[in-house]
Amino acid sequence: MLGFMMTVPVHAQVGGPVACYVVKDHARHQAFRLTVTSGGITQSCRLKVPARLGCLGTQISGITPAPPGGPSTGATGDTLCYQLRCPRPFPPAMQRTDEFGGQRVVNFRRNQLLCMPTSDVSTTTTTTPQTGGPSTTTTTQAQRACEFSDGRCVGTCGNGGHCSVVASGGACECRTTPCGNADAPACRGFCARDEFCIFDLTGCRCVSIP
Repeated sequence: MLGFMMTVPVHAQVGGPVACYVVKDHARHQAFRLTVTSGGITQSCRLKVPARLGCLGTQISGITPAPPGGPSTGATGDTLCYQLRCPRPFPPAMQRTDEFGGQRVVNFRRNQLLCMPTSDVSTTTTTTPQTGGPSTTTTTQAQRACEFSDGRCVGTCGNGGHCSVVASGGACECRTTPCGNADAPACRGFCARDEFCIFDLTGCRCVSIP
């Protein structure tokens, strides 16, 4: 089992839970030197590409038994996590609380991963004729707008938003509130990309797109 401590850049918007998966990343193998500042400690570190894990903003529900902490809230963008190695000193022990572990002291032993926010991209290729010479082909990548495609929502949203399907289906919009925390009965919250947020007798919940 891969154990890790995620280090997230200060410009990343972090809030709600994420689910992390082992990924096969086709990026070119290379290494970078960078300075990481976390918990008041600055370190000179080495980062290796390709990515080791991919994390997706996630909504959780139906937890049994009841966890000791309060529910997690907020929106978290998708990330890719890279192997990171940093020397001592590490950040000092801190008081932390979350839904599963409740309030306790957490000790930071060593860095293993740095997670960077990601976005969906689309690729456009254009060919420009050159006078007296061969044509020039240019490939560009641009962020894909939030839209409904192949039975799910795809694309990117700003400000940590999630591209989510509208309950009536066939349309998508950017949302920043998890479905379980959305106001009823409107239930304008985000779910997984193949789900939508609806109202039932107990509040707002995610259901699979039929």
